Amino acid sequence: MIERYDRQHSDTQESHFGGGLPVRTISNSNTPIKGHSVQFVIYIRLFYAIFFIGILTTVNAFASSATVEGAVVDSLTREPLPGATVTLIGTGMGAATHLNGRFTIRHVPPGIYKLRTVFVGYRTKRVFVKVVSGAVSRVIIMLRGVGLKAKDNIVTGQASGQNGAINQQLSSDRIENVVSAGFIKELPDANAAESVGRLPGVSLIREGGQATEVVIRGLEPKYNLITIDGVRMPGNDYSDRAVDLSMISSSMLGGIQVTKAITPDMDAAVLGGVVNFTLREATSNKPQIHLLAQGEYDNLMNTHNGYKFVATFEKRFFSDKFGLFAEGDAERQDLSANELGADYVVDTKNFGIPNKVLLLGMTLADIPKTQRRYDGTLTMDYRLPDGKIGLMNFFSYGIANTVDRSESFNLSTGDNGTSHIYALNASETDLTEATSILDFQQQVSALNVHLKLSNSFSQNLSPYINSWSFTQGSPTGYGTYADESLSPQEIPALANDSLLITNFSGAANEYNILRQDNLGASLDIKRGIDFSSNITSVLKFGGAFTFADRSYNSMQSSGGLSKISSPGAIKELEQEYPWMQATINSYGPILPLFVDSTFSYGNFLGGKYKMGLPINLGLMEQVMKVLQRTATPESWVFNSFQSVTNNYWGKEYRSAGYGMVTVHFGHDLTFLPGVRYQVLQTLYGAPRGTAQIGPDAVFQYPHFDTTMDLSHGFWLPMVHLIYDPTPWLQIHLAYTNTITYPDFIDITPELFVSTNSVEYHNYLLKPGTSANYDAIVSLYNNTIGLLSADGFYKRIDNLIFSTGETYVINAAQYPGVPNYADGYPLYTYVNDPYPAYVYGVELDWQTHFWYLPGLLSGLILNVNYTHINSTAKYPFTYLDAVHPTYPVVIDTINTYFPDRLIDQPNDIVNLTVGYDLGGFGARVAMQYTSNIFSAYNFWPGLRSATAPYLEWDAQVKQNLPWSGLQLFLDLNNINGAKETTINQGSNFPSSEAMYGMTANLGMRLRI
Repeated sequence: MIERYDRQHSDTQESHFGGGLPVRTISNSNTPIKGHSVQFVIYIRLFYAIFFIGILTTVNAFASSATVEGAVVDSLTREPLPGATVTLIGTGMGAATHLNGRFTIRHVPPGIYKLRTVFVGYRTKRVFVKVVSGAVSRVIIMLRGVGLKAKDNIVTGQASGQNGAINQQLSSDRIENVVSAGFIKELPDANAAESVGRLPGVSLIREGGQATEVVIRGLEPKYNLITIDGVRMPGNDYSDRAVDLSMISSSMLGGIQVTKAITPDMDAAVLGGVVNFTLREATSNKPQIHLLAQGEYDNLMNTHNGYKFVATFEKRFFSDKFGLFAEGDAERQDLSANELGADYVVDTKNFGIPNKVLLLGMTLADIPKTQRRYDGTLTMDYRLPDGKIGLMNFFSYGIANTVDRSESFNLSTGDNGTSHIYALNASETDLTEATSILDFQQQVSALNVHLKLSNSFSQNLSPYINSWSFTQGSPTGYGTYADESLSPQEIPALANDSLLITNFSGAANEYNILRQDNLGASLDIKRGIDFSSNITSVLKFGGAFTFADRSYNSMQSSGGLSKISSPGAIKELEQEYPWMQATINSYGPILPLFVDSTFSYGNFLGGKYKMGLPINLGLMEQVMKVLQRTATPESWVFNSFQSVTNNYWGKEYRSAGYGMVTVHFGHDLTFLPGVRYQVLQTLYGAPRGTAQIGPDAVFQYPHFDTTMDLSHGFWLPMVHLIYDPTPWLQIHLAYTNTITYPDFIDITPELFVSTNSVEYHNYLLKPGTSANYDAIVSLYNNTIGLLSADGFYKRIDNLIFSTGETYVINAAQYPGVPNYADGYPLYTYVNDPYPAYVYGVELDWQTHFWYLPGLLSGLILNVNYTHINSTAKYPFTYLDAVHPTYPVVIDTINTYFPDRLIDQPNDIVNLTVGYDLGGFGARVAMQYTSNIFSAYNFWPGLRSATAPYLEWDAQVKQNLPWSGLQLFLDLNNINGAKETTINQGSNFPSSEAMYGMTANLGMRLRI
């Protein structure tokens, strides 16, 4: 039977924010936020009130009580067993072991007790312990795995990791799924996102074949919270709050928890789930050194220059008091891809009936990409007489180099007619993440005090994004988009490759940098209250404050080569390369001059599409230097408009306060009510301006900078009820309230009024709120393992959507928009007035067939299935009438259209079958995701969803005769799965991406 009790020394795995009262001011400067000091004073007073109420309500006699503490470990390996439950039989007292296998039971009356320890996958053990008044009784409990015979000396690696995950999940007061430290070691995953993707309810966003972001219960990555040891990771995306997880190596983690139903002591800015990565701590008194070296093969590009090297050291010093864990990781990966992108248009717009959907244009892209990554972690902890202090540090630096050769076919009949464009893009992206946490826990009399200070830093730098293009004007051979029968696969074959009239049409250079720096502090206080030996409780209250400083800056320049518009640059190019003179015409150099004859596109997209001539990267870089050296307004210029409009800067102040109580009625029932008050105060600045008519529009963008200051606060009640009616059944019910904050780019006060439209970023957006209902039923024992069914239901209000094109009816409703813009098309963001609903079920079975005869006893199974539904009403405005008066008055009709939420799959299946026999181990894993809603539009024919995705992975490992040495082989995407998105109107692809299979061969050494 799995019970839950006061985890008085647990490593906090959530982020807390101190409270405040909502204020709102609007300013046009970067002055400090108005009202913030008043908010802080009110919050401090509230905090002290809660503190003293807690003290007064918990006054009882503990003078004669004592403490039982100890550790639960594997009897053979001495590895800690996290999530084991330890109970004093005949009382309601007990505890669950932490990640280091340790437990503490406080306020125990003197006497002799029988201590029972339960850990699924191990034999239950009972020992006697004598408790003396005012003293600490210490005990080490060693458990033996089920199914082990006398000759066996270890629980297999895969089974051990599975047992750890099962027990941590069952002993949690939250509804969560776990990947234990032992299980992480057994996974052939390239990064932490891949490991998370094997849990129920989780689907993945991939780039270059590797997972980068996670979708939880059908909710986009920006709706999920990513933390390291409870500290929020800064967002590293330009526009939203999503976090790229590809930089986190799984090997440095002590575990992964995905919380689906939070408790009041956690940051509530989450709709889908909280992904918490815990950093590893030293557990061994003997020096432990682990080394890993592997090479990588990528069959898409037929390269074998990938590698990974990991070195780990851990040891506890000074009689187990001081622990040191250090790891360094250096790797190079090939993340190349072949891609197709296609755009469609509705030819007619008739309401209520299907409309003709036509291909508007398409792009083929061959994208060789390599990523180098350097990760490091250093954790130190010191065990105090009645507490602990720890310093955790995480650092990651990744460099991605990409060369994108593309060919675009434009079927539009606009001003320039149809066109055929060859393009080349070369870029570098440097992503840096760093987190430092000072964690202090101490028992002060009857109070358990937990203080955490943190600093997190993120920088996403693109030192260069260089691009070049060659354009062939109409006619191109494939007609226009008026032919609805044309599919993307037919277009390249129809194109008229008139290379001698395909001229250099432009070059551009871009530099971007996104930075975010977080400073945080949290304080949590717990106090045990024992009403009787069978009714115990824990009062917990606290709060925290986090400050975030964020900025984005972009610089863009562009130019061209034409005898008419840039004769100086043409002259310098002819002097540099005399052999070009004969083929440079009045429209500039032609494509054949810049072809790379050594480059091959290979079997592009499986041979379905034919790519044209590849552009020579080295030669184009020299051409750009010629343009920059000439630097005339015609040949090369700083693009003021594109640079300025993208920039923004801002500060966020997060605060929250909470109170909760966990009441245990014997060993069967746990009741956890609580409330959280959470505030986000934002101050963001961005440019506001209008288009300048004439040739100087690019060179000088007239604008002024504006700063807007807003605050939003919410009361968030929550309650959990956990019932264990039998030793093999657990029922967990939860009602929680959570929130989601607007994307960064949505709430900047950016405004751009062009000559015929308005782009208005809505700083007045409200956070979205969600009422969440969860119910999970779990069956568990040493034979079943863990079999669970989890149902969930969410009502989400005020979700934020882009309106697409609407219209300015009254400019006064949009501060800063001039009156003459009445009637202009408007592009903005709005809170949806209609609620969205998400509901579904997650089924999960984790088991080890240790009880089967002979060789079958080595089988391990993990399988989960998720079914999700969602409904949302997307706002839409369409033109009803135009009045021929001036200023223009437009009548519009505001309506909505229903569909799923973006990134929501209908079905997710994860299957892993493992096998261990002695020093041999193998596993086969399958990931299946049904169609995912990927693009919404008022016109059903322009919506899109992915095709089902199925991927197979495998791993084989063998311990070698030399002690501590292991050989392994990982195969990822064995079946060469492609990601495909289908346009719903034409059933033709909107996008395709092919990554191919990768293989890693390597060795591990454990000293």
